[in-house]
Amino acid sequence: MAEGTATMELNVGSEVQRGWRVLAVTGELDIDTVPVLSARLDADVTGKQAVLDLSGLQFMDSTGLALVLDWHRRLAEAGGQLRIAGTQAPVQRLFELADVASVLSLHRTVDEAVQAGADTPH
Repeated sequence: MAEGTATMELNVGSEVQRGWRVLAVTGELDIDTVPVLSARLDADVTGKQAVLDLSGLQFMDSTGLALVLDWHRRLAEAGGQLRIAGTQAPVQRLFELADVASVLSLHRTVDEAVQAGADTPH
């Protein structure tokens, strides 16, 4: 392991599944990497439905949480929804400590997230 101030980077993959914009976030979401995800959300989320796939996210701090909650609110106000998939234990714990686990739409997998409520008539 290299010493120094090297921070873990954040990678964001993006695709569309069943009409949902799915952003796969891997690495660590903190004050240094929040702008990366924020810019990607701004660029890619053009509709009202998005899924954050956090299965590869090892860490999130309060700035990451604030970004997630901001997008949750923005999409809800637009009549859409932000869903969260694959939350790992440290991030799940943050959601619970911040008392937002019940507010956010949490799903075990991306498949579950894009299918939930998909049986409504179009």
